Amino acid sequence: MVQSLTSNLEFSVDEDTGINVIKVVDNETGDVIRQIPSKEVLAIAQSLSQLQGLMVREQA
Repeated sequence: MVQSLTSNLEFSVDEDTGINVIKVVDNETGDVIRQIPSKEVLAIAQSLSQLQGLMVREQA
């Protein structure tokens, strides 16, 4: 028995961090079922990048 797939994989690169992102998206609704890494992890990575930039500017 073959089941039709109701979800799609989407691959992209986060513009702010440059991290590769994989999303499982429902074909019918367009809703994101799962995202790797999560939005929270991307936000943390962006915050750390900004913090690192501040530290470099202070040392220069």
